[in-house]
Amino acid sequence: MENNSSQSNVRYTTFKPTRVRHEFPKVDLVNQQVTCTVLYSEETYMTVIVDLKHDKVQVQGDVNELGDLSMDKDAYIDMFKHWANVFIDNDISNPSEYFDEIIKNQS
Repeated sequence: MENNSSQSNVRYTTFKPTRVRHEFPKVDLVNQQVTCTVLYSEETYMTVIVDLKHDKVQVQGDVNELGDLSMDKDAYIDMFKHWANVFIDNDISNPSEYFDEIIKNQS
């Protein structure tokens, strides 16, 4: 006997804002350095300077205090290295304007 009852394959994911932000306050195209920050409630928890010219990463602070609200330190560093490459390779000196333009063009 065949069971014809259909089971739902629908799944839901709820996204909740954590108020953890990451920003790119400084992009130095000449020296190929990008400063990146992780902020929560207007407090900076971690600052990462990605120096592509010298293949170095300098980290100040930590995100451990944020617990499950944020990614781990290594994930942020990987993400910041990725975006540093994007900004430098594409001569993007103002990431905020770059992201605003992407959002505007999707409308």
